[in-house]
Amino acid sequence: MNITSKLKSLAERIPPEAGILLNTIPFKYRLGTGYIENFELCKKLLVSTTEVKEEFIIKNFNQVFKHFKTTNNFYKNFLPGRSFESDTITSIDDLKKVPILNKNLLKESPIFDRTNKEFALKLYNTGGTSGSPLSFYLEKGVFSREWAHMHFMWGKIGYHPGKTKITIRGKNLSQLYKYNFNQNEFLINSYHAFNENDYKEVLKVFKKYNTEFIHGYPSSIYNFLKDASEKAPFLIDFLKKNIKGIMFGSEYPSPQYRNYIEDLLTTNTISWYGHTEAVILAGELNQKYEYTPLLSYGYAEAVKVDDMYHLVGTSFRNKATPFIRYDTEDLINPNFNNAGFMDSFEIKEGRLGEFVTDKENIRISLTGLIFGRHHPLFDVVDFIQVKQEKKGEMILFYSGSDTLLNPSDLFDSANVNIDISFVQIKEPFKTPLGKIPLLVK
Repeated sequence: MNITSKLKSLAERIPPEAGILLNTIPFKYRLGTGYIENFELCKKLLVSTTEVKEEFIIKNFNQVFKHFKTTNNFYKNFLPGRSFESDTITSIDDLKKVPILNKNLLKESPIFDRTNKEFALKLYNTGGTSGSPLSFYLEKGVFSREWAHMHFMWGKIGYHPGKTKITIRGKNLSQLYKYNFNQNEFLINSYHAFNENDYKEVLKVFKKYNTEFIHGYPSSIYNFLKDASEKAPFLIDFLKKNIKGIMFGSEYPSPQYRNYIEDLLTTNTISWYGHTEAVILAGELNQKYEYTPLLSYGYAEAVKVDDMYHLVGTSFRNKATPFIRYDTEDLINPNFNNAGFMDSFEIKEGRLGEFVTDKENIRISLTGLIFGRHHPLFDVVDFIQVKQEKKGEMILFYSGSDTLLNPSDLFDSANVNIDISFVQIKEPFKTPLGKIPLLVK
Protein backbone atom coordinates (compact mmCIF):
# COMPACT_ATOMS: atom_id res chain seq x y z
CA MET A 1 0.00 0.00 0.00
CA ASN A 2 1.49 3.38 -1.05
CA ILE A 3 1.49 6.49 1.15
CA THR A 4 -1.56 8.01 -0.62
CA SER A 5 -3.60 4.85 -0.04
CA LYS A 6 -2.48 4.69 3.60
CA LEU A 7 -3.51 8.29 4.22
CA LYS A 8 -6.85 7.73 2.53
CA SER A 9 -7.44 4.62 4.65
CA LEU A 10 -6.62 6.55 7.82
CA ALA A 11 -8.87 9.45 6.81
CA GLU A 12 -11.80 7.09 6.30
CA ARG A 13 -11.61 6.14 9.98
CA ILE A 14 -11.82 9.71 11.27
CA PRO A 15 -15.13 10.15 13.18
CA PRO A 16 -17.43 13.09 12.39
CA GLU A 17 -16.71 14.87 15.70
CA ALA A 18 -13.05 15.26 14.70
CA GLY A 19 -13.56 15.33 10.94
CA ILE A 20 -15.90 18.31 10.87
CA LEU A 21 -13.45 20.28 13.01
CA LEU A 22 -10.46 19.24 10.85
CA ASN A 23 -12.32 20.27 7.70
CA THR A 24 -11.92 23.90 8.72
CA ILE A 25 -8.26 23.50 7.67
CA PRO A 26 -7.99 25.14 4.21
CA PHE A 27 -7.44 22.82 1.26
CA LYS A 28 -4.29 24.68 0.24
CA TYR A 29 -2.65 23.02 3.26
CA ARG A 30 -4.20 19.63 2.53
CA LEU A 31 -3.46 19.47 -1.21
CA GLY A 32 -0.54 21.87 -1.46
CA THR A 33 0.12 25.04 -3.43
CA GLY A 34 -1.30 23.46 -6.61
CA TYR A 35 -4.78 23.79 -5.15
CA ILE A 36 -4.65 27.55 -4.65
CA GLU A 37 -2.80 28.08 -7.96
CA ASN A 38 -5.57 26.25 -9.82
CA PHE A 39 -8.26 28.11 -7.91
CA GLU A 40 -6.77 31.54 -8.70
CA LEU A 41 -6.11 30.67 -12.35
CA CYS A 42 -9.72 29.51 -12.68
CA LYS A 43 -11.01 32.87 -11.43
CA LYS A 44 -8.59 34.83 -13.60
CA LEU A 45 -9.31 33.09 -16.92
CA LEU A 46 -13.09 33.26 -16.50
CA VAL A 47 -12.97 37.06 -16.65
CA SER A 48 -10.13 37.34 -19.18
CA THR A 49 -10.57 38.66 -22.70
CA THR A 50 -10.80 36.32 -25.67
CA GLU A 51 -7.29 37.43 -26.70
CA VAL A 52 -5.83 36.44 -23.32
CA LYS A 53 -7.63 33.09 -23.46
CA GLU A 54 -6.33 32.38 -26.96
CA GLU A 55 -2.79 33.20 -25.88
CA PHE A 56 -3.17 30.80 -22.94
CA ILE A 57 -4.54 28.06 -25.21
CA ILE A 58 -1.80 28.33 -27.83
CA LYS A 59 1.03 28.45 -25.28
CA ASN A 60 -0.23 25.48 -23.28
CA PHE A 61 -1.30 23.46 -26.31
CA ASN A 62 2.20 23.79 -27.75
CA GLN A 63 3.78 22.60 -24.53
CA VAL A 64 1.66 19.47 -24.16
CA PHE A 65 1.67 18.72 -27.91
CA LYS A 66 5.47 18.90 -28.19
CA HIS A 67 5.78 16.82 -25.02
CA PHE A 68 3.83 13.92 -26.51
CA LYS A 69 5.25 14.26 -30.03
CA THR A 70 8.77 13.77 -28.70
CA THR A 71 8.24 11.33 -25.82
CA ASN A 72 5.20 9.18 -26.60
CA ASN A 73 5.23 6.15 -28.92
CA PHE A 74 1.53 6.50 -29.67
CA TYR A 75 1.94 10.02 -31.00
CA LYS A 76 5.08 9.15 -32.93
CA ASN A 77 3.06 6.49 -34.77
CA PHE A 78 -0.23 8.37 -34.87
CA LEU A 79 0.71 11.64 -36.59
CA PRO A 80 2.68 10.50 -39.67
CA GLY A 81 0.44 10.34 -42.71
CA ARG A 82 -2.38 12.28 -41.07
CA SER A 83 -1.74 15.57 -42.90
CA PHE A 84 -0.15 17.35 -39.98
CA GLU A 85 3.60 17.84 -39.81
CA SER A 86 4.01 21.23 -38.09
CA ASP A 87 6.06 21.41 -34.90
CA THR A 88 4.47 24.60 -33.57
CA ILE A 89 0.89 25.83 -33.24
CA THR A 90 0.70 29.58 -33.85
CA SER A 91 -3.08 30.10 -33.95
CA ILE A 92 -6.41 28.51 -33.13
CA ASP A 93 -6.74 27.70 -36.84
CA ASP A 94 -3.45 25.75 -36.65
CA LEU A 95 -4.76 23.89 -33.61
CA LYS A 96 -7.86 22.80 -35.55
CA LYS A 97 -5.61 20.96 -38.03
CA VAL A 98 -4.31 18.60 -35.34
CA PRO A 99 -6.00 15.19 -35.77
CA ILE A 100 -8.80 14.34 -33.33
CA LEU A 101 -8.52 11.38 -30.98
CA ASN A 102 -11.23 9.20 -29.50
CA LYS A 103 -11.51 6.15 -27.28
CA ASN A 104 -11.23 3.67 -30.11
CA LEU A 105 -8.06 5.24 -31.53
CA LEU A 106 -6.39 5.21 -28.12
CA LYS A 107 -7.49 1.62 -27.45
CA GLU A 108 -5.81 0.47 -30.66
CA SER A 109 -2.47 1.25 -29.03
CA PRO A 110 -1.15 -0.73 -26.02
CA ILE A 111 -1.41 1.33 -22.86
CA PHE A 112 2.37 1.28 -22.30
CA ASP A 113 2.87 2.89 -25.74
CA ARG A 114 0.56 5.79 -24.94
CA THR A 115 1.63 6.38 -21.34
CA ASN A 116 4.46 8.45 -19.87
CA LYS A 117 4.62 6.65 -16.52
CA GLU A 118 6.93 9.16 -14.78
CA PHE A 119 4.04 11.69 -14.82
CA ALA A 120 1.33 9.18 -13.86
CA LEU A 121 -0.58 8.95 -10.59
CA LYS A 122 -2.47 5.69 -11.11
CA LEU A 123 -4.54 3.70 -13.57
CA TYR A 124 -8.17 4.67 -14.24
CA ASN A 125 -10.82 3.56 -16.70
CA THR A 126 -13.96 5.07 -18.11
CA GLY A 127 -16.17 2.19 -16.98
CA GLY A 128 -18.54 0.26 -19.16
CA THR A 129 -21.50 2.66 -19.39
CA SER A 130 -20.68 3.65 -22.96
CA GLY A 131 -19.96 0.07 -23.99
CA SER A 132 -16.40 1.06 -24.87
CA PRO A 133 -14.26 1.32 -21.70
CA LEU A 134 -10.82 2.92 -21.94
CA SER A 135 -7.91 2.47 -19.52
CA PHE A 136 -5.57 5.42 -18.99
CA TYR A 137 -3.47 7.30 -16.43
CA LEU A 138 -4.13 10.68 -14.83
CA GLU A 139 -1.35 13.01 -13.74
CA LYS A 140 0.12 13.21 -10.24
CA GLY A 141 -1.40 16.62 -9.52
CA VAL A 142 -4.91 15.77 -10.63
CA PHE A 143 -6.49 16.02 -7.16
CA SER A 144 -5.32 19.62 -6.69
CA ARG A 145 -6.69 20.49 -10.12
CA GLU A 146 -9.96 18.64 -9.58
CA TRP A 147 -10.85 19.97 -6.14
CA ALA A 148 -9.82 23.55 -6.80
CA HIS A 149 -12.25 23.68 -9.70
CA MET A 150 -15.04 21.74 -7.99
CA HIS A 151 -14.89 24.01 -4.95
CA PHE A 152 -14.86 27.07 -7.18
CA MET A 153 -18.08 25.92 -8.90
CA TRP A 154 -19.79 24.87 -5.70
CA GLY A 155 -18.89 28.24 -4.21
CA LYS A 156 -21.45 29.72 -6.62
CA ILE A 157 -24.21 28.34 -4.38
CA GLY A 158 -22.46 29.22 -1.11
CA TYR A 159 -20.66 25.97 -0.40
CA HIS A 160 -17.16 25.70 1.05
CA PRO A 161 -15.36 22.58 2.37
CA GLY A 162 -16.04 23.51 5.99
CA LYS A 163 -19.76 22.94 5.35
CA THR A 164 -21.08 19.45 6.07
CA LYS A 165 -23.08 17.79 3.31
CA ILE A 166 -25.37 14.84 2.73
CA THR A 167 -24.29 12.73 -0.24
CA ILE A 168 -26.75 10.44 -2.01
CA ARG A 169 -25.29 8.42 -4.87
CA GLY A 170 -24.42 4.81 -5.69
CA LYS A 171 -22.94 3.68 -2.39
CA ASN A 172 -24.10 0.31 -1.11
CA LEU A 173 -22.99 0.49 2.51
CA SER A 174 -23.27 -2.03 5.31
CA GLN A 175 -25.10 0.60 7.37
CA LEU A 176 -27.59 3.44 6.92
CA TYR A 177 -24.91 6.08 6.55
CA LYS A 178 -21.17 6.57 6.81
CA TYR A 179 -19.08 9.67 7.51
CA ASN A 180 -16.38 10.46 4.95
CA PHE A 181 -13.77 12.92 6.19
CA ASN A 182 -12.18 13.68 2.81
CA GLN A 183 -15.32 15.41 1.56
CA ASN A 184 -16.87 16.21 4.94
CA GLU A 185 -20.00 14.30 4.08
CA PHE A 186 -22.47 11.77 5.35
CA LEU A 187 -22.88 9.11 2.66
CA ILE A 188 -26.39 7.68 2.55
CA ASN A 189 -26.93 4.03 1.65
CA SER A 190 -29.06 4.49 -1.45
CA TYR A 191 -29.65 0.72 -1.73
CA HIS A 192 -31.30 0.43 1.69
CA ALA A 193 -35.10 0.30 1.98
CA PHE A 194 -35.61 2.99 4.63
CA ASN A 195 -38.42 2.78 7.18
CA GLU A 196 -39.63 5.46 9.58
CA ASN A 197 -37.12 4.52 12.29
CA ASP A 198 -34.25 4.64 9.79
CA TYR A 199 -35.25 8.15 8.81
CA LYS A 200 -35.40 9.16 12.46
CA GLU A 201 -31.86 7.87 12.93
CA VAL A 202 -30.40 9.86 10.03
CA LEU A 203 -32.37 12.94 11.11
CA LYS A 204 -30.57 12.86 14.50
CA VAL A 205 -27.24 12.87 12.66
CA PHE A 206 -28.25 15.64 10.25
CA LYS A 207 -29.39 17.80 13.16
CA LYS A 208 -26.36 17.12 15.32
CA TYR A 209 -23.87 18.03 12.60
CA ASN A 210 -25.86 20.81 10.93
CA THR A 211 -25.89 19.42 7.39
CA GLU A 212 -26.57 22.33 5.00
CA PHE A 213 -25.91 20.93 1.51
CA ILE A 214 -26.93 17.88 -0.51
CA HIS A 215 -24.70 16.34 -3.18
CA GLY A 216 -25.34 13.36 -5.43
CA TYR A 217 -26.96 11.85 -8.49
CA PRO A 218 -30.18 13.76 -9.31
CA SER A 219 -32.09 10.48 -9.68
CA SER A 220 -30.84 9.19 -6.32
CA ILE A 221 -31.66 12.45 -4.51
CA TYR A 222 -35.12 12.42 -6.10
CA ASN A 223 -35.71 8.81 -5.08
CA PHE A 224 -34.61 9.48 -1.48
CA LEU A 225 -36.81 12.58 -1.12
CA LYS A 226 -39.83 10.93 -2.74
CA ASP A 227 -39.65 8.03 -0.31
CA ALA A 228 -38.99 10.28 2.70
CA SER A 229 -41.96 12.50 1.78
CA GLU A 230 -44.26 9.51 2.22
CA LYS A 231 -42.62 7.81 5.21
CA ALA A 232 -40.92 10.64 7.09
CA PRO A 233 -42.39 14.12 6.51
CA PHE A 234 -40.55 15.22 9.67
CA LEU A 235 -37.24 14.71 7.82
CA ILE A 236 -38.48 16.77 4.85
CA ASP A 237 -39.47 19.56 7.26
CA PHE A 238 -35.91 19.64 8.61
CA LEU A 239 -34.35 19.62 5.14
CA LYS A 240 -36.60 22.47 3.99
CA LYS A 241 -35.34 24.61 6.86
CA ASN A 242 -31.68 23.59 6.81
CA ILE A 243 -30.58 22.86 3.24
CA LYS A 244 -28.89 25.89 1.67
CA GLY A 245 -27.91 24.37 -1.68
CA ILE A 246 -27.74 21.21 -3.78
CA MET A 247 -24.97 19.93 -6.08
CA PHE A 248 -26.19 17.63 -8.87
CA GLY A 249 -23.31 15.44 -10.05
CA SER A 250 -22.51 12.74 -12.60
CA GLU A 251 -25.92 12.69 -14.30
CA TYR A 252 -27.76 15.11 -16.53
CA PRO A 253 -30.32 16.69 -14.15
CA SER A 254 -33.52 15.68 -15.94
CA PRO A 255 -36.12 18.48 -15.55
CA GLN A 256 -38.80 16.32 -13.93
CA TYR A 257 -36.43 15.21 -11.17
CA ARG A 258 -34.75 18.58 -10.76
CA ASN A 259 -38.03 20.49 -10.63
CA TYR A 260 -39.40 18.18 -7.94
CA ILE A 261 -36.26 18.58 -5.80
CA GLU A 262 -36.12 22.36 -6.24
CA ASP A 263 -39.85 22.81 -5.55
CA LEU A 264 -39.48 20.73 -2.40
CA LEU A 265 -36.24 22.13 -0.94
CA THR A 266 -34.43 24.97 -2.72
CA THR A 267 -33.79 26.42 -6.18
CA ASN A 268 -30.18 27.17 -5.16
CA THR A 269 -28.72 24.27 -7.14
CA ILE A 270 -25.87 23.64 -9.55
CA SER A 271 -24.92 20.90 -11.99
CA TRP A 272 -21.83 20.47 -14.12
CA TYR A 273 -20.35 18.49 -16.97
CA GLY A 274 -17.32 16.34 -16.23
CA HIS A 275 -15.97 12.92 -17.10
CA THR A 276 -13.52 10.32 -15.81
CA GLU A 277 -10.80 11.32 -18.27
CA ALA A 278 -10.61 14.73 -16.53
CA VAL A 279 -10.21 16.68 -19.77
CA ILE A 280 -13.21 19.02 -19.64
CA LEU A 281 -15.08 20.49 -16.69
CA ALA A 282 -17.95 22.92 -17.20
CA GLY A 283 -20.50 24.29 -14.75
CA GLU A 284 -23.78 26.16 -14.60
CA LEU A 285 -22.06 29.42 -13.70
CA ASN A 286 -24.62 31.77 -15.26
CA GLN A 287 -27.86 29.90 -15.81
CA LYS A 288 -29.23 26.40 -15.46
CA TYR A 289 -28.56 23.90 -18.25
CA GLU A 290 -25.91 26.20 -19.76
CA TYR A 291 -22.41 24.91 -19.05
CA THR A 292 -19.39 27.24 -19.01
CA PRO A 293 -16.09 25.38 -19.60
CA LEU A 294 -13.31 26.10 -17.13
CA LEU A 295 -10.30 26.78 -19.37
CA SER A 296 -7.90 26.44 -16.44
CA TYR A 297 -9.06 22.81 -16.17
CA GLY A 298 -8.94 21.94 -19.89
CA TYR A 299 -9.64 23.39 -23.32
CA ALA A 300 -13.10 22.61 -24.72
CA GLU A 301 -14.03 22.82 -28.41
CA ALA A 302 -17.22 22.26 -30.39
CA VAL A 303 -16.35 20.25 -33.50
CA LYS A 304 -18.98 19.59 -36.16
CA VAL A 305 -19.32 15.95 -37.18
CA ASP A 306 -22.17 14.92 -39.52
CA ASP A 307 -24.17 18.10 -38.77
CA MET A 308 -23.85 17.65 -35.02
CA TYR A 309 -21.43 19.30 -32.62
CA HIS A 310 -19.20 16.97 -30.61
CA LEU A 311 -17.57 18.13 -27.38
CA VAL A 312 -13.81 17.84 -27.91
CA GLY A 313 -11.19 18.59 -25.26
CA THR A 314 -7.48 18.92 -24.58
CA SER A 315 -5.87 18.42 -21.19
CA PHE A 316 -2.91 20.76 -20.72
CA ARG A 317 -1.99 19.19 -17.36
CA ASN A 318 -2.04 15.46 -18.02
CA LYS A 319 1.43 14.59 -19.32
CA ALA A 320 0.91 10.91 -18.63
CA THR A 321 -1.83 10.26 -21.23
CA PRO A 322 -2.29 12.20 -24.50
CA PHE A 323 -5.79 13.63 -24.28
CA ILE A 324 -5.22 16.07 -27.14
CA ARG A 325 -8.29 17.08 -29.16
CA TYR A 326 -10.05 14.14 -27.54
CA ASP A 327 -13.61 13.55 -28.75
CA THR A 328 -15.83 12.86 -25.73
CA GLU A 329 -18.53 11.81 -28.24
CA ASP A 330 -21.07 13.81 -26.24
CA LEU A 331 -23.34 15.99 -28.39
CA ILE A 332 -23.79 19.66 -27.56
CA ASN A 333 -25.38 22.91 -28.70
CA PRO A 334 -22.49 25.40 -28.48
CA ASN A 335 -22.81 29.11 -27.77
CA PHE A 336 -20.10 31.08 -29.60
CA ASN A 337 -19.06 34.67 -28.99
CA ASN A 338 -18.39 37.21 -31.77
CA ALA A 339 -14.81 35.96 -32.12
CA GLY A 340 -15.98 32.37 -32.65
CA PHE A 341 -14.84 31.24 -29.21
CA MET A 342 -17.14 28.77 -27.42
CA ASP A 343 -18.24 30.51 -24.24
CA SER A 344 -20.71 27.83 -23.13
CA PHE A 345 -22.75 24.87 -24.32
CA GLU A 346 -25.96 23.01 -23.69
CA ILE A 347 -25.99 19.23 -23.57
CA LYS A 348 -27.95 18.18 -26.63
CA GLU A 349 -28.93 14.62 -25.88
CA GLY A 350 -28.63 14.15 -22.16
CA ARG A 351 -25.46 13.11 -20.39
CA LEU A 352 -24.47 10.31 -22.77
CA GLY A 353 -26.55 10.86 -25.89
CA GLU A 354 -29.17 8.13 -25.44
CA PHE A 355 -31.29 7.12 -28.43
CA VAL A 356 -33.85 4.61 -29.62
CA THR A 357 -34.42 3.65 -33.26
CA ASP A 358 -37.83 3.78 -34.97
CA LYS A 359 -39.24 1.51 -37.72
CA GLU A 360 -37.57 3.59 -40.44
CA ASN A 361 -34.16 3.26 -38.73
CA ILE A 362 -34.29 6.91 -37.58
CA ARG A 363 -32.62 7.58 -34.23
CA ILE A 364 -34.82 9.39 -31.70
CA SER A 365 -33.37 11.22 -28.72
CA LEU A 366 -34.73 9.91 -25.44
CA THR A 367 -34.08 13.29 -23.83
CA GLY A 368 -36.51 14.86 -26.28
CA LEU A 369 -39.01 12.00 -26.25
CA ILE A 370 -39.20 11.57 -22.49
CA PHE A 371 -38.39 15.02 -21.12
CA GLY A 372 -39.22 17.26 -24.09
CA ARG A 373 -42.92 16.44 -24.07
CA HIS A 374 -45.56 16.76 -21.38
CA HIS A 375 -46.44 13.25 -20.19
CA PRO A 376 -49.16 13.08 -17.52
CA LEU A 377 -47.60 9.74 -16.63
CA PHE A 378 -44.91 11.64 -14.72
CA ASP A 379 -47.60 12.98 -12.38
CA VAL A 380 -48.48 9.50 -11.10
CA VAL A 381 -45.20 7.52 -11.26
CA ASP A 382 -41.74 7.98 -9.78
CA PHE A 383 -39.49 6.91 -12.65
CA ILE A 384 -39.73 6.20 -16.36
CA GLN A 385 -37.07 4.04 -18.04
CA VAL A 386 -36.76 2.67 -21.53
CA LYS A 387 -35.34 -0.49 -23.06
CA GLN A 388 -35.04 -1.31 -26.76
CA GLU A 389 -34.22 -4.83 -27.91
CA LYS A 390 -35.52 -4.51 -31.46
CA LYS A 391 -35.71 -1.66 -33.96
CA GLY A 392 -39.13 -0.02 -33.98
CA GLU A 393 -40.13 -1.48 -30.61
CA MET A 394 -39.64 -0.12 -27.11
CA ILE A 395 -40.45 -1.22 -23.57
CA LEU A 396 -41.33 1.64 -21.23
CA PHE A 397 -40.86 0.68 -17.59
CA TYR A 398 -42.55 2.82 -14.95
CA SER A 399 -42.12 2.48 -11.21
CA GLY A 400 -44.56 3.63 -8.57
CA SER A 401 -46.98 2.38 -5.94
CA ASP A 402 -50.23 2.98 -7.86
CA THR A 403 -51.58 0.44 -10.34
CA LEU A 404 -52.45 2.08 -13.65
CA LEU A 405 -55.10 0.63 -15.94
CA ASN A 406 -54.13 2.50 -19.12
CA PRO A 407 -50.62 3.95 -18.81
CA SER A 408 -50.44 4.47 -22.58
CA ASP A 409 -53.17 7.13 -22.28
CA LEU A 410 -50.83 9.15 -20.06
CA PHE A 411 -47.88 9.07 -22.46
CA ASP A 412 -47.64 11.37 -25.48
CA SER A 413 -46.45 9.13 -28.34
CA ALA A 414 -47.84 11.27 -31.16
CA ASN A 415 -45.85 10.96 -34.41
CA VAL A 416 -43.49 8.41 -32.86
CA ASN A 417 -43.04 5.47 -35.24
CA ILE A 418 -42.31 2.96 -32.48
CA ASP A 419 -44.51 0.29 -30.90
CA ILE A 420 -44.43 0.95 -27.15
CA SER A 421 -45.31 -1.60 -24.48
CA PHE A 422 -45.75 -0.48 -20.86
CA VAL A 423 -44.47 -2.51 -17.91
CA GLN A 424 -44.82 -1.59 -14.23
CA ILE A 425 -41.92 -2.45 -11.91
CA LYS A 426 -41.65 -2.08 -8.15
CA GLU A 427 -38.22 -0.41 -8.09
CA PRO A 428 -36.30 1.32 -10.91
CA PHE A 429 -33.36 -0.43 -12.53
CA LYS A 430 -29.97 0.72 -11.27
CA THR A 431 -26.48 0.50 -12.71
CA PRO A 432 -23.64 -1.10 -10.67
CA LEU A 433 -22.71 2.47 -9.62
CA GLY A 434 -26.21 3.07 -8.26
CA LYS A 435 -27.40 5.40 -11.01
CA ILE A 436 -30.95 5.15 -12.34
CA PRO A 437 -30.46 5.28 -16.13
CA LEU A 438 -33.03 6.51 -18.61
CA LEU A 439 -31.97 3.85 -21.15
CA VAL A 440 -31.75 0.36 -19.67
CA LYS A 441 -29.05 -1.71 -21.39
